[in-house]
Amino acid sequence: MSENTEVSESCMDLRILRDEVNFIQSVSQFYNEEALSDIILIVNKDKYFAHKFVLAKSSDVFKAMLCEKNWSHGNKAEVELNETQECQQVFDKFLRYLYTAEVSISTSSAVGILCLADKYDVDSLKQLCVGYMSENSRSPKVKNALSWYPWAKALHFTELIKQCTRTIAWNFLEIITSSEWTSMDLEFLYDMLLSSELVIPNECAIWQALSKWLLHESHLEHLKDNAAKLLPLIRFPQMIVSQLYEIEQGELATNLETKHLLHELLSKAYRFRALCPSQVDLSISFNEPFYIPRDYTELTVDNVRMQNTLRFGIQVDVKMYKGPVPSENRDADWKITYRKQGEVWTLLLYCHETGLIHNEARVQPSIIVFNDADKVMQVYREPTCVITRGNTYNIQLSVEQPSVSRHMSVLLKPMPQ
Repeated sequence: MSENTEVSESCMDLRILRDEVNFIQSVSQFYNEEALSDIILIVNKDKYFAHKFVLAKSSDVFKAMLCEKNWSHGNKAEVELNETQECQQVFDKFLRYLYTAEVSISTSSAVGILCLADKYDVDSLKQLCVGYMSENSRSPKVKNALSWYPWAKALHFTELIKQCTRTIAWNFLEIITSSEWTSMDLEFLYDMLLSSELVIPNECAIWQALSKWLLHESHLEHLKDNAAKLLPLIRFPQMIVSQLYEIEQGELATNLETKHLLHELLSKAYRFRALCPSQVDLSISFNEPFYIPRDYTELTVDNVRMQNTLRFGIQVDVKMYKGPVPSENRDADWKITYRKQGEVWTLLLYCHETGLIHNEARVQPSIIVFNDADKVMQVYREPTCVITRGNTYNIQLSVEQPSVSRHMSVLLKPMPQ
């Protein structure tokens, strides 16, 4: 037998054996143990007996601090760490993780642990924290989402930012009607008002909330600057004429610091109403976010009790206003057909002649799923679709949390070109 053959057969038998549990247990017994400790970490007034090997293997930041010559900490028996109060309170949990690969975490301690994991670049702990916080900021856990959003943004955790933003957007009515609304941060308002995913009765509700915020005594000193940043984010074209006229009579429309900007924005809304019905003939477009509807619950055309109603093959006739210009008159006829198989719902949309403009209807469908307390649990948005004469549009929705999903609302949002 050749030497190469022997090597090949030997490789076929090769296995890697691990004893991770005993390895972790053997290391964990040295957590904050003075025996064999070669460094003391001082956090505030607390001292932790640590081991350079454990710190360096777990964190490149600690490795640099303790091993590289250009760091003054390298040969010191004690190292004082400057931590924020949130981090001081959970430093023992963080350090224990480096020895045990497990962490005891709660909604009150999550921020401190995440900040320490980020500061010392312990990637595995960062991922565990982000996963925990993402799960515990899902709707309807609005309080956690509000608390964690600024931290997620400051530390650039995209997954957590996305989850907190979604929960806040889906529960935006609860937030703008809360007693804490007027104390919300300017940058937070800016981020949220940029979003097209806000679930809200109508755009006027956002306007009323923002007016209250702008005119609150704590913000009056910076009224002009705040208005310049936030007012353009209100989607005035999505209001009806009576709402726009009421705004013209309001305090911000007569205030010297805001009236010129507000009148300019209202003019754009009136221009939209005047020109949008003829936008195809005029070859103009209104596709900027300023002109696009959010998830207004007033645009709900049907509600379905998900667990009390069998919707297999059921058809319902619904009405929506015709075209993209908001109107109180709903004279466009639509038909929705429901089918259900397991936790997958199929909806077929059909637009009658009364809803067509130039032989087509342009809409963005949204389906909002609620729990027993009418809290939003899921929002499913289709891309903008064009439904032509005699054709149907197919939507498939997988229910993410069937055990708590009780009813869903179907929204049809008429869209401009």
